[in-house]
Amino acid sequence: MSDQPVTWPRVKELLEKSMAAWEAKHGPPAPGIHEYYWDTPQDLAASSPYRRKLIEPGKPGRETHLVTFLRKGVGMIPRMPRGGPFLTEDEIAEIERWIDAGMPE
Repeated sequence: MSDQPVTWPRVKELLEKSMAAWEAKHGPPAPGIHEYYWDTPQDLAASSPYRRKLIEPGKPGRETHLVTFLRKGVGMIPRMPRGGPFLTEDEIAEIERWIDAGMPE
């Protein structure tokens, strides 16, 4: 794990890589499914899949729904992206560090 600061372009790259791998494995998503947008950190923070806000102000990265969804899922909601392939633990840790650093752009 690197001590390099993580910025928004890296987080966006990781999320887009994850969705591209998912689409390569499963094909294009059906309309209304996986329609999450993250053009900006604010878009990502405002997203509320399954009625759970992905990033809540003041919460440590490890406690956010975003990191929990990527790591293991929440309750009956499976790990994301559903059915994999999944981000690595190191990649998820980068996203966690980015949140902990205040989501720098």
